[in-house]
Amino acid sequence: MRQVIQLIIAGVLLAVVMVTPVQSQDAGEPERGEIRDTEFIIRKDRVLSLPKQSRVFEKSPVLPPVTTSTDYTYQVNDYFFPLAPVALETKPYQKPFPKPETDQTTGIARVGFGNYSSPLFQLDLFPQQYEEAVYGLHLKHEGYYTGPVDGQNSGEDHTDLFLNGSLYKDIVEIYGKLGYERDMYHFYGYTPQPENEVLADTIQQVFNTIHTQIGLRRVEKAEPFNYSASVSLRLFNDRYEAEESEALIKAAAGFRANENLNGGIETELAFTSPSDVNYEAINRNYFKLYPYVQYIQEGLQVRVGANVVHENDIVPNKLKEFYVLPVASISYQLMPEFGIFATYEGDVKRNTYYDFIRENPFLGPSEQLRNTLQNFQVNAGISGNANDLFNYRLGLKYGDFTNMHFYGNNVLDSTRFQLIYDNNTKVMEYHGNLNYNFDEIYSLDASLHYYQYTLDEIGAAWHRPEWEVRVNNSFTPDERWTIYANLHALGGIKAVNLASDTERNLDPLLDLHVHANYAFSSRFSAFLKGNNLLNQQYERFNYYPVRSIQVIGGIGFKF
Repeated sequence: MRQVIQLIIAGVLLAVVMVTPVQSQDAGEPERGEIRDTEFIIRKDRVLSLPKQSRVFEKSPVLPPVTTSTDYTYQVNDYFFPLAPVALETKPYQKPFPKPETDQTTGIARVGFGNYSSPLFQLDLFPQQYEEAVYGLHLKHEGYYTGPVDGQNSGEDHTDLFLNGSLYKDIVEIYGKLGYERDMYHFYGYTPQPENEVLADTIQQVFNTIHTQIGLRRVEKAEPFNYSASVSLRLFNDRYEAEESEALIKAAAGFRANENLNGGIETELAFTSPSDVNYEAINRNYFKLYPYVQYIQEGLQVRVGANVVHENDIVPNKLKEFYVLPVASISYQLMPEFGIFATYEGDVKRNTYYDFIRENPFLGPSEQLRNTLQNFQVNAGISGNANDLFNYRLGLKYGDFTNMHFYGNNVLDSTRFQLIYDNNTKVMEYHGNLNYNFDEIYSLDASLHYYQYTLDEIGAAWHRPEWEVRVNNSFTPDERWTIYANLHALGGIKAVNLASDTERNLDPLLDLHVHANYAFSSRFSAFLKGNNLLNQQYERFNYYPVRSIQVIGGIGFKF
């Protein structure tokens, strides 16, 4: 019954839909969205009937499964061709590459001669045959066979012969040196007398020195850890009774934590055995350890360390053998034009007979050899750079020393000198340095030092200057000319003659040196060298005047 009612309602709605357009056309086009009155008629007497339909109960047939065969068989036939392989013979093309010509040389020779019977010969060889090894030879002889006093009785000559080489293995350089030095002087500090002839052989002094050294060092310095070590042996004697042997061991290790912080440790061990008229085969041992740490950042540099020293010299005023002396330095560059610096250092300066005769070759027998104890030394000042042309440094030093050495004419022979020690010496030093460079044409290096001594046991700072000036000039006007002009001046030197117990003030020393070199070609050149061109008859050591104007000329050749 419900289905019948639903069918009646559906039919009525269908009829209404069909009738509505007709009415709309008759009544006119209605407005959009307008709702009009409509009547619906529901009739219940109508019945809808549908014919019967047969139902299908048969299922669709199942198709047979598809089968495939996975057994595939292929037949491969081999075909062989009776052809021999082609033999190709290749040869590299030999193109000639001529060795480029460069200015690199394997040797330099110089020969010259001047007044005062002064021959000069120098030979330097440094062949470049191996990439991992280098070696060289240095030979030089320079003589002045006559001098300012009594002709040949004041002559001198110097001969040096050195062999050296280096072997490079990965990051390590192994180097060595073997050398011989011969220096001849005369004790000419006397007043010549015609009736008393002095034979040159009786006042001649000859120093013979043999050097050997072997060591290693790391080649790459940019690595965080660096090291070096060396062993040296020196044998020395003179024409009389002075002898000295020395074995020296040095080692150093450094580390760099970063670009600002680094440090290291340096050590030195020396065994020295001198003998002379007043002592025989004594053993002077010296050990020094220097650890330090350094900090660098943006113009600031700070270093702190200590000199740890043990030495066994037996001297009357010695208080101990073991020292721990602090070392500190600081510098700060506020701007390129201005900076400040300050250092504090204590140390034990090792002195040997060889060191003394290199400073004063007219030294005779002395009572004792002593090291110098630097109780402390303070150095402070300013430094800077102006327009990348001038570099300056001005400072003040003050130090306290024990057993500082001086020289006096020997109490038994005034033509020779002996060592004089002061128990406690205080030194005030004013110093300044100036460097100037101009377009690689001219360079200047000048220094000034002024000393004030406060002494304990002696009357004056014998044979030490009160002031010193050095001016070094270098000119390169073109590629052919090289000129050096150097001025050295000393003043305020006081001398003492212990034999006569007299004192005197030496005249100021003013010495001008000029050395000019002219290159005719890349291989051949000529040189001219002048010493004491102001012709000053000064004495660096009491009773020992120097040679007046001296000129040496010669030629040089590169090969």
